[in-house]
Amino acid sequence: MNWFKKRKKQTHEIKPFPPIGALMVSKKVTEERLPVLFMYREKPSRREDSGWRLFSGFESDDFLANPANTGIYDPMTLIEMDQTLRQLLLREIGIVFERKDSKSDWYEVNDYPLDDDYIITVKLTEQWSFEINNLFQRITETNGDLLFTTGNKSVRIAIWNQNGQNAATIYDEHLEIIESRDQTLTPTIHKYDRSTTHVKKPGYEIIESDESKSYHVIYAFNIIDEQLVQVALYFNQEKDREWALKTWDSFSSDQ
Repeated sequence: MNWFKKRKKQTHEIKPFPPIGALMVSKKVTEERLPVLFMYREKPSRREDSGWRLFSGFESDDFLANPANTGIYDPMTLIEMDQTLRQLLLREIGIVFERKDSKSDWYEVNDYPLDDDYIITVKLTEQWSFEINNLFQRITETNGDLLFTTGNKSVRIAIWNQNGQNAATIYDEHLEIIESRDQTLTPTIHKYDRSTTHVKKPGYEIIESDESKSYHVIYAFNIIDEQLVQVALYFNQEKDREWALKTWDSFSSDQ
């Protein structure tokens, strides 16, 4: 079976949709034509998968237990059926939505358990590790950096050897980098020092922008003798600053 099912030709023009991957959809929606009333985005199972699972809300446990009762569809197939899905399908991994009927507003559900929603410890090297929710996708970038992302929150990690330099020297150098930043382009909105007994941790926060949006970034430095772990923590909403700082705090070294 092809991963994407072909869409029927439409007589009206619909704006194209970003290539987020395919949706897994109950056949009560696609064949019985019931509206989507419940949907969530879990960690994708493969590259072609968006992670989205869409249901009518009238599926029984027995119905869901049969794989033949769900199908894999292109996002536009569902958007053509229901335009309210267009913006929702752009939301992040780990989000859950529900509504009472097809004319009701969607609302976010915060107490629905997803299988991958738990904290794991990631071992970066023999010395370094940190903690992150298992919903984050792990990507190795072409330059060797590691990226963990859900879409609305991301952590980018680069590990540098600083041969011959002790932690105090590296720390002082990065304090100077923070203090001497050019404020005319991206002003510093917060400075941090979250150092522990074993790891020195200076950093700063700015707001960056791309073609579509602005977002917060905390540039966090984790320093021990002869090693630096540079971390960029990206988040769209100020309420997620606590998540970013907690994630930064979890970076630890066995040294």
